[in-house]
Amino acid sequence: MCGRFALTTTNEELMHRFELKTELNYPNRWNIAPSQTSLTIVCDNSQNFCLKSQDKFGFLQSSLKKRIINARSETIKQKPLFREAFKNSRCLVLASGWFEWDVNKTPYYVSLRDNRVMAFAGLRLKEETGYSFVIITASATGALAKLHNRTPVLMQQKFWADWLTNVQDIQKAHLNPPESHFLKWHIVSSKVGNIVNDNANLIKPLSNP
Repeated sequence: MCGRFALTTTNEELMHRFELKTELNYPNRWNIAPSQTSLTIVCDNSQNFCLKSQDKFGFLQSSLKKRIINARSETIKQKPLFREAFKNSRCLVLASGWFEWDVNKTPYYVSLRDNRVMAFAGLRLKEETGYSFVIITASATGALAKLHNRTPVLMQQKFWADWLTNVQDIQKAHLNPPESHFLKWHIVSSKVGNIVNDNANLIKPLSNP
């Protein structure tokens, strides 16, 4: 699953990597938690990529009184909660990395080996006061599966346009889990468990794990 993630980037990186225009200057974040806002990418009416900065992480389901933060790739076409968003309201969730806890409750930070900003496959849902997003997950494979059995779906660049323009012929390949050899991970401080903490030290490797 994915319940915490980080996003540290610049306008220059966003414009170059995602071919969009922005003057947003979104602040760096190292511990984005459910109910907090973060950057998502959607398509405008002209099918240009554009940033949204006020979407909240996790959809607030009143009947459960808690936020649903993840959607399983295997069932999003059938689940009533996600079915309509899958057809008409997809997004990319931007992240520099995410945190995962293993079976021993040890926190790890996972990121791309080249440290680029990644794009999680996401769904965007309407709430009373705005929009929220959920991150799509899949079964982890390879070495990553030893860390946790679920992983965020890292949308490959070649699929971004299909995903954001709501092309209906979405294949399993669009939502494949990331291959472990593209990623790196290390143990980090347990302080990431407290959402009050939000600083660069949270993603640094522990010298004596």
